[in-house]
Amino acid sequence: MLLSKIAIFLVFAISTYCLISYPSPHVTYATTNTNANISNIPTAEAVHSSESMKVPPSVGTFVILIANEAHENWSDEKHKLITDRNAYYVPTNLIIPKGTSILFLDADAPWDTPHPHTIELQDGTGNAVYSTDQLDYTNSSKPTVLQNPGTYEIVDKSYDTKEAKITVLENETSSGNLILGGFYTPGNQVEDTEDNDGVSHPGSLQYYKEAFNNDGFDILSEYNFTYATCDYCPGGFWPDNKSGEHTLLIYGTQQPLSDAIEKLGKLVKDNVYI
Repeated sequence: MLLSKIAIFLVFAISTYCLISYPSPHVTYATTNTNANISNIPTAEAVHSSESMKVPPSVGTFVILIANEAHENWSDEKHKLITDRNAYYVPTNLIIPKGTSILFLDADAPWDTPHPHTIELQDGTGNAVYSTDQLDYTNSSKPTVLQNPGTYEIVDKSYDTKEAKITVLENETSSGNLILGGFYTPGNQVEDTEDNDGVSHPGSLQYYKEAFNNDGFDILSEYNFTYATCDYCPGGFWPDNKSGEHTLLIYGTQQPLSDAIEKLGKLVKDNVYI
């Protein structure tokens, strides 16, 4: 009888131990967990194909990426872009609940010539309700909340870009603290990782999967795509993009916004785009 009780105790103890998760000391884990908030967040594939993203009320702040080569003219230089879908901003069309904060992150690399951006948001009457002021590479604008529901046009004051907009919903209100955004990276490690100053950059999909995690971000989804429409370029892609194979990442975090923005600036600079 005593042996039977001991055996039952051991089985129970082992089963309980197996139900407990113990992180390996050799693995770095993200400091945030957004899994409970991602059920209504569009996938990277959906964002790429539709050029639109509707975010749920669990999102408190959305970081709009200004993509590399976003200074190139949409009318006659689109072959120089990373893609013709969400070519200038990720996403091209953003739909948010009222109360959601938005800001812009400049990822348009300046290794030959600087390409600062000044972005205005204009309401339905054409009045500017927000300006980023001049944004340089890796810099972010101050966050803002668009107080009135409606549609706002995103206007780059310096460059001819594809039409883009933000729609603020009247019937939904932001109630969470999730920070959400999109990010471009080459799908594979490129041969030439140097910028025009001879500095090497580690950016690739494999690198960013680890780097985002180590910096407290969750990669919620990813989508690989090919864009190579330059008739006179080796490989069909504009050389500054280093590849025609790219990946769109959708990331999230619940860390303080100031910390997230500082880390995102470094992650942008780690990219190989020039």
